[in-house]
Amino acid sequence: MSLADRRRLATRRLAALGLTRPLADPTPLGVTRALGALQAQDLASGLWSIGVRTGGTLEDVLAAIDRREIVRTWPMRGTLHWVPAADAAWMCRLLAGPAIRAAAPIHAATGLDAGTVARSGDLWAAHLAGGGRMSRAQAAEVLTRHGIDASGQRTYHLLVRHAQEGLLCQGPIRRTATGTLEPTFVLLAEWVPQPHRPADESALSELLERYLRSHGPVTERDLAGWCGQPLRPVRAAVAALGDRVRQHEMGDTAYLVHEAAPQPAPREPVLLLPGFDEWLLGYKDRRAQLTAEQERVVVPGGNGMFRGTVVAGGLVVATWRRGSSTRELVVRVDPFAVLSARTRAGLERAVAAYGRFWGRRARVEYAGG
Repeated sequence: MSLADRRRLATRRLAALGLTRPLADPTPLGVTRALGALQAQDLASGLWSIGVRTGGTLEDVLAAIDRREIVRTWPMRGTLHWVPAADAAWMCRLLAGPAIRAAAPIHAATGLDAGTVARSGDLWAAHLAGGGRMSRAQAAEVLTRHGIDASGQRTYHLLVRHAQEGLLCQGPIRRTATGTLEPTFVLLAEWVPQPHRPADESALSELLERYLRSHGPVTERDLAGWCGQPLRPVRAAVAALGDRVRQHEMGDTAYLVHEAAPQPAPREPVLLLPGFDEWLLGYKDRRAQLTAEQERVVVPGGNGMFRGTVVAGGLVVATWRRGSSTRELVVRVDPFAVLSARTRAGLERAVAAYGRFWGRRARVEYAGG
């Protein structure tokens, strides 16, 4: 893919993702609804994925969770996502099957048979009934108290399964005594008593239309990889959208584009993006965002752990990580090449916004001084 094609594709995706053009509803719920689902396996990264699109604060996101507008759960690919609370049940029912089947060997290896899975769900349902909330540690205590081994990752695997099956979801995020953020689990049916219920035959089309509008241009492989479903039903769901979806050729690749997708922004800000963000994880083909050499740096070892990225001019120009300081947030930036004065100035603004989101002053520190 030529550099010009990479820029064209990347800038269109950045606009669609609400990163260089504001979304129609730039609230936590509006962002989550527009994108369909946002990566959230790392809590801090997932919170900033919402914040970078709203321009708001951490407290704004926590308030949206408390208002039961958005939840964090495992609808697809066995991975935590932010989703609109009203959509959590049907998304899990529609999409979680492949991940549940893929987890069967892990359950077998850890002794989580069908009886143990069922009993753990019954125990947690009884414990949470009437508005209860529990942390992961408290979930383990409930199991232990009733004679179920909660050691190792067993509690985690059981929590994931019961979220995938629609019993649980993550509810309010609370601050511990040390100031860290801790998710709690609630009963999904109690937390969201009036869920959205799309017709079975149109549910996948509804979800993929959100994805196409908010991620495009994309390939069929991107679509299937994002929702974790086979190509055949994905193609059928896209076909049902009719002429709202068009095909666009770029280089030697055919991309799908939604008619309502925004055009690239005329002026693009420098972006400080979390590692686990739809900008990278929302696509199987990331050639527009990263060269092969850059991807080895952003995903060292290819182990699924993504570093944060700095984006300028539609391309990734650096990685970053959050440093520790008692007085302020330190954003340590490692550029791929020398950054221009204009990019550095834009990065200063992006880091300041990151600090405002967390309610702290923030500064940039460059690798090597």
